[in-house]
Order: sequence, then C-alpha cells, then structure tokens
Amino acid sequence: MKKYDLSKVQLLAVESLRALRKFMSGKEVLKLLEEGGLRITAVDLSRYVTGAVLPRPSRALEILKLLADSNVLGEVLERALVVDERGVVNVARIAYDINILRLAAARAYVEFSQLNVDKVLTAAVNGIPLAVAVANVLGVELCVARQEADASASSYVEVKYFAPDPPRYAHLYLPSFMLREGDSVLIVDDLLQSGRTLRALSEIAAVKGAEVIAVFSLIAVGDRWKYSIPNTASKIVVGKHVQH
Repeated sequence: MKKYDLSKVQLLAVESLRALRKFMSGKEVLKLLEEGGLRITAVDLSRYVTGAVLPRPSRALEILKLLADSNVLGEVLERALVVDERGVVNVARIAYDINILRLAAARAYVEFSQLNVDKVLTAAVNGIPLAVAVANVLGVELCVARQEADASASSYVEVKYFAPDPPRYAHLYLPSFMLREGDSVLIVDDLLQSGRTLRALSEIAAVKGAEVIAVFSLIAVGDRWKYSIPNTASKIVVGKHVQH
C-alpha cells in the first residue's frame, strides 16, 4: 500500500473507534475487540480515541476488518434505530448522524475498496450524506439523482417509477455527464424497503451503459427490495436488517 493509503487506514481505524465510543463504553469496545481475537489495552484504546497515538497500519487494518466482520455498524444501528408501529423507520435519526456515517464509511472501505468502483450513485435527499462519506473514503466520484431537473446541466437521464402513497408517477433525473459507458457503479442508499429507488437507480446506470457491481445501505426493511437488485451486482452489504 502507498503511504497515503496506509495513513488513510490508520485514520479510519481511529475515527471508527472514536465513533464507536459514542454508542458503547470502553469496556464494551475492548470486549468486542477481544472476542474478535484482537487484544488492545484500555490505555491504548484511550490513546487511539483521543488521537494521541495512531495504531500502526497493520493493527489499524485488523481493527477495521474486525469491526466489519462483527458488523459493529449493525449493532450501532440497532441501538439508534427507531421503528414505529406502522413500520416507519426514523431515517433522519441515522442518516445524518456523523458517527454512524464514520462507521459506515469504514465498513465501505473494507467491503468495496478492492472492487474497482468508478462511481457512487445515490438518490436525493437522505442518501446523500452516506454516499458522500463512501465516495470520499473510496476516492471515487459521486453521482446524485434528483427528483427534479434544473438548469445546472444541459441534458439528463430520466427514469419514471410508480410510487403508491399517494398513487403517482415519480421521476429521478441524473445529469448525463455524471455517468459514462463502462463505469462500475456502487449504489448507496440509507434505506432499502420497496426497492423502487434501487430499481430506478439501476435503470439510470443501464441507460448510460454503466454496470452496477455492488449495493450498500444502512437499513433494509423486509425482503421486497431484494427483487430489485440488478444481476450484475456481486456484493450487497446492509448494516441492519429489519423484519416488519
């Protein structure tokens, strides 16, 4: 790895531990690491979290992989998630939480950094913070499809899909310049439920001749969204599954 990449891994590990401490006690974090086969002293954990010391690159990578393998993101989402009696997820509670976004970015680095992603594609608005964090950590371009076209681009890719509540046709618009033929695309969204947005984003990629190779989401509710996964996607990562 290049020196820049080594430094990125070190900082990601520190930011992940710091974010994790917002949801867990120091003892819980140490126990989690030990159960994953990584022994870190309370003193070292404190030094990492405060930024006084950076873990060596190999140790930092071990931390990141352990947090991904044990789905710490899912555990944190379990603690932060609110689902009411109607099955409605309080998306704002998680989609704009900077500590959850840091943990999600670290998870995305472990899961997708070897997939040669060219673009991160999402839909406005709640998916944008997560998509920005993921695109940044992977070092790739960000593409955001909006529900309206404005004058900022000369041409758009437009897809239409049916939204039942209230019954209507909704539209997504992506500036044509954002995707190119042959791009490898990672679709990122805060919530997967009906699969309509996932299907629409996949259609946008197909229109431009790009290929969706992976999907990443914080929350997935039920199983309907699975039918919208494009056949080209080789990896699907969800932080927390909710059956309702």
